[in-house]
Amino acid sequence: MNEDNKKSLIQSFQNFVVSNYKIILSFAIVLIVIIALLQIYFYFANQALKKTSIQFFNLIDKSDEIIQDLNTIKDSGNFYSVLSSLKLIEKNNENKDYVYSNELYKELLNSSKIEVLYKSSIAAHASYTMIGASYEDNSLDYLEDIEFYINNIDDSFESFTSIKKELQYLLIITELDLTNSEYKNNTEVTEMYNDIYNSNLISSTVKERVKKIHEFQLYK
Repeated sequence: MNEDNKKSLIQSFQNFVVSNYKIILSFAIVLIVIIALLQIYFYFANQALKKTSIQFFNLIDKSDEIIQDLNTIKDSGNFYSVLSSLKLIEKNNENKDYVYSNELYKELLNSSKIEVLYKSSIAAHASYTMIGASYEDNSLDYLEDIEFYINNIDDSFESFTSIKKELQYLLIITELDLTNSEYKNNTEVTEMYNDIYNSNLISSTVKERVKKIHEFQLYK
């Protein structure tokens, strides 16, 4: 590019700026305002998260007003709301308030903010807990919810394949026990047991646990 062409381009650019300076200035101001607003938003969002985290960890060592305050954090909608829900579940399980724990489990699993892996972990924990609660309360009321929890376990994760199968087996056992139904001649539970015991995908630990339950149910 020769000297004349360079001068021509520079002159054209200058003319463009002079002719459109109001538009350019307005655009620059809007851009600055947007950046400033974003900075302010992220600042306050970060401060809110810090405040929630401080509240959460301060509560862990308290016992008197923890339930009320954990409920407040639970509704905050951030990462600590999940932790608060899990802590509330732990507290209510300790107090054998399984009805409330059950509702909290469902609330967590219906949340779109939790990744599939974490949902599977929570669902597995919920299933084991509510199976125990069914025996403790001698109630069939939780069985439908337990099935919902088991269905929320994603067995595409290899580590959850054995857990899901064991829980499906335990759910059948729980219903049979609570309804005083016979185990020995129940086709569904026999097929489930054979499916678990003969599968190469099921861990030896789960197979051993299921085998012990199977033998106990046969000869009790």
